[in-house]
Amino acid sequence: MITKKLSGIFLVATILLMSGGNVFAQLVNNGAKIFIDQNALLYVGDKAIHNYGSILNNGEMIVEGDWVNNRSTVFALESNGKVIFTAKRATFSGAGTTSFPRLVFSGLGIFEVKSNVDVRLSLDLGDAEVHLDDSQLHLDNSGSSLFRNKGFISTLGSGQFVRYMDAGQEYVFPLGSSKLGIMRFVAIKSKDASVIGASFYDKDPSVDGYSRFSKENAIVGVNDSYYHVLKNWKGSGAVDVSFYTAGTEKYTTLVNWTTKSTWDRVFPVSTQDNSSFFPGLSKSFASQGVKLMSGVDVPFAFAEVTNAGPLEIYNAFSPDGDGKNDTWEVKNIDAFPDNDLKIFDRSGNLVYRMGGYHSSKYWDGQNASSGTYFYVLRVKIDGKDQFFKGSITMVKN
Repeated sequence: MITKKLSGIFLVATILLMSGGNVFAQLVNNGAKIFIDQNALLYVGDKAIHNYGSILNNGEMIVEGDWVNNRSTVFALESNGKVIFTAKRATFSGAGTTSFPRLVFSGLGIFEVKSNVDVRLSLDLGDAEVHLDDSQLHLDNSGSSLFRNKGFISTLGSGQFVRYMDAGQEYVFPLGSSKLGIMRFVAIKSKDASVIGASFYDKDPSVDGYSRFSKENAIVGVNDSYYHVLKNWKGSGAVDVSFYTAGTEKYTTLVNWTTKSTWDRVFPVSTQDNSSFFPGLSKSFASQGVKLMSGVDVPFAFAEVTNAGPLEIYNAFSPDGDGKNDTWEVKNIDAFPDNDLKIFDRSGNLVYRMGGYHSSKYWDGQNASSGTYFYVLRVKIDGKDQFFKGSITMVKN
């Protein structure tokens, strides 16, 4: 093996270290300032190790082996060239986060990323699998900066693909699993400029503490093979999100792990046909106005539910000020703001009326005494008015 150790100052136009048509060079930078001019090429036929120094890359750098960065800065901020990885299998490691100007994965390689990577201008996955092992891959450019053919990103542990987003623009997270042999992309549109991360785990969510058996009554079963995690790093966390799956997907809706440590249905959710969008991902579950809490992992999964309607209406409450059941709750009503509520006493007198009944406006019964009341709730669901009627028992101590 030919090892090239750089410790001085080099002006690089083109470096090709070849033997019989094969490249064996290893690059170890111990302090050199390397300049790759426009239209120039730095070819590393084996591992690239960065200990000290810097690279100003305005051309191309090809690496056929592992990448090791033991310092925080490798490429000068003015760099706008490509760094192309061509190995069939390679590892990114080291103590430092590498910020690449333009990162390209070429061929059918598997690239295991064990240390954080930032990409400033563009990321091209090609046909490769980029595996994030307890590490993050950041794509900093919020424009049209992601390219791929059949390539995808897989995650393990705390691995996450993080994207910077402009308000109102949709961004794709091409996630998948080589173990399961599936792709499960996510597309996210943020309401404001934000930073959102996404992961895909090819295992039972119960293994990670999100028990499939901790679920609301309407949920029959939660997918035990895989689940997604979204995280809001910056911004309001209000997003429209679509989870793409195969047309043969047996599950019928989308659920998430709530602050009550249970799986619950996401509302509203629509099922869409996307046969022309991503090959093999002809179906999606889409929801608008999903709220992601800042800095919190939010797991999502596909699930099977009963034929129950989207609302869960409670038939009793006790407004006694103890912080439990103090208001009359209509679960999921916030997803259907076009509604009108009327509540009557036993004599038919109207005691409460509210247009746009909402969790922040739940009836607290302060204008009435203990007893049985009757409600009529009109809700527009899927463009049609639906009416719900029933009784409420209010108990005051």
